[in-house]
Amino acid sequence: IYVRDARELDKAIKSLYEESDIVIMAAAVSDYRPIAAANQKIKKEENDDLRIHLSLNPDILFDLGQKKTHQFLVGFAAETNDVIAHGRNKMERKNLDMLIANDVAMPGAGFNVTTNIAAILYKDGTLQQYPKMSKEELGKIIIEKIAEKCN
Repeated sequence: IYVRDARELDKAIKSLYEESDIVIMAAAVSDYRPIAAANQKIKKEENDDLRIHLSLNPDILFDLGQKKTHQFLVGFAAETNDVIAHGRNKMERKNLDMLIANDVAMPGAGFNVTTNIAAILYKDGTLQQYPKMSKEELGKIIIEKIAEKCN
């Protein structure tokens, strides 16, 4: 389903959620959106003190966790400090079954690289930490762990 923004994604996911068994939410689209969109280009000559007012986008993962009936819900957390503590907090707040937390401040992890360093947290409190590896390799591990938990 093609979507253009967080509100459209929210609507699309919610339309399929009830019939889904496993939902993997890799990342938030954006936490905020502009309150008003410009209809045409904003000229810099006319705006030497431009201010953009933002509004919160829906927290799709939180909403899914509140509506969860049978679904196995997986989220991700890109953190820069206290990765495990922030991950556990997010997992509890959003009613997740599994959370993949990564320290995006570490060399070789996070964005704009082909590798990652991650910890997989589970609802029962267990934790598995993984060293730097390719994102493809980590993705396979995540899918295997989901399959183990859902069998």
